Amino acid sequence: MLATAGLDVVFDLWSASARQDWYSWAIREAPGADYVLVVVSEQYGASGDGLGPSAANRGVQSEAALLRELLYSDRKKWLPRILPVLLPGHDIADIPLFLQLNTVSHYELTSLTAEGVAELLEVIRRRPGDPAPEARPAFPPRARPQGRVVNQINGTVNGKVVQAETIEGDVNFF
Repeated sequence: MLATAGLDVVFDLWSASARQDWYSWAIREAPGADYVLVVVSEQYGASGDGLGPSAANRGVQSEAALLRELLYSDRKKWLPRILPVLLPGHDIADIPLFLQLNTVSHYELTSLTAEGVAELLEVIRRRPGDPAPEARPAFPPRARPQGRVVNQINGTVNGKVVQAETIEGDVNFF
């Protein structure tokens, strides 16, 4: 679906025509990718966090280890590039903890159609679906009262009270 949408896609199954060292394949392909889509499942979640049996899902374990290494080595670069994807019928709980299921964006495909993958495509193409509104004209300057302004506080004040007509420079309140 992504390739038919005009994206340059590298998919491990398309490289399966010959015997592969999949860990070397992942090391060769992932670091140069603009995005790494992690299609999660219940098995991926457990194996990706290293919680499954060591003999099960070894490919997932090695790929997830590589992704953890990339995140750890340069979080600012890799966090926006590793995209957890949930296919229809899968749950957010399937996302491995190292991909931050609750505190970082993930992409739930509603269907395997153009509409179902639209949000994911917007992210990959860097075209947000909800662009920021255009800047509004600045408000006119507020009319200042003439003469002296007096405010009065009666009673107890807890904390800090600051009143300033004009503040110039940096001001820090602690």
